[in-house]
Amino acid sequence: MNVLIIGQGIAGSCLAWELKRRGTDFTITDRPIAETASRVAAGLVNPLTGRAFRPGWRQEECLSAAADFYPETERELGGSWWQKTPIFRELETEDQLEIWQERQMAPESSAYAGPLFPWPERWGGQGKAAYTRGSAVLHVEGMVNAMRQFFTEQGRFMEADVSPADIQPDEDGLFHWNGRVFSHVVWCTGWEAGCHPDMAPLKGRPSKGTILDLDLKELDWHAGILHFGRWLVYNGSFWRFGATYAWAWEAPGIPEAPAVQELMLDLVRRYSGEMNVLRARAAVRPIIRRSQPVAGPIPGLNGQFVFSGLGSKGVTTSPWSAAQLAEHLVHSAELPPDLLPAALWK
Repeated sequence: MNVLIIGQGIAGSCLAWELKRRGTDFTITDRPIAETASRVAAGLVNPLTGRAFRPGWRQEECLSAAADFYPETERELGGSWWQKTPIFRELETEDQLEIWQERQMAPESSAYAGPLFPWPERWGGQGKAAYTRGSAVLHVEGMVNAMRQFFTEQGRFMEADVSPADIQPDEDGLFHWNGRVFSHVVWCTGWEAGCHPDMAPLKGRPSKGTILDLDLKELDWHAGILHFGRWLVYNGSFWRFGATYAWAWEAPGIPEAPAVQELMLDLVRRYSGEMNVLRARAAVRPIIRRSQPVAGPIPGLNGQFVFSGLGSKGVTTSPWSAAQLAEHLVHSAELPPDLLPAALWK
């Protein structure tokens, strides 16, 4: 077996790591480093999402897998990018407080819905700050950069812009690319998977997000992540603030002025201290069926697979989903039905 993984964002990186764990031969390819969803993402793990503060898709399995996976990559690669930290979520209305109190009592959410606190000084907030347990932040860009270097040193990474026309199948069901032969091809190309001529059902509803990297000189508070429609997270030496959602855009990796202005208006409403905008960043999220991942064989393309659709929850769902796909590729294990892309072709 020899697997060609196309795309080295969080999906491709997690899958490559899982194949490495299983001693499987693979090559992972990606374009030169650019602004992508994995590099721009906040990297939040939030166990209670949406207006109803409900647990996410396959949450217990995914949280457990993430809690094992990311520290393992830190140990083996000698890095630091995984931090367990609470989320303080703004509850402005009586309805929100009532829902949170219900989540504190419900068996599926009581482990995550914690007590209420006041907002931190120097940061404008209304109502209460609901303490969310089980949350974390992954500095995704640090991890994928370290993996790129690691796999390059192993001779398993190649910088290349691979298109569908570059993959040549033969009569034996093998695939030829760049003078090499592969048994399987896995497309981990994010929102662009839906641009593949044979993967149009994966187009979904991708959304462009813009964030700001900030120096907030008078905000001396690093107790957790603030969530108030936007999020504010400390990144070790600066703050990250975002994100916007745009359903139409021009250049995927270039911040657009209206999005930056939108964030700046929200920022000055909340923070009156001295600030410095270090940079604005933007990328497109691959959103398919409510940000649930898609991992499995592509209908009509024998031997070719897709791993995409992670949306805004990819840090949580990617390790578990990658492990399922790796088990299928290596040991022919049956994939969970809710991961399969085939349903999108119906």
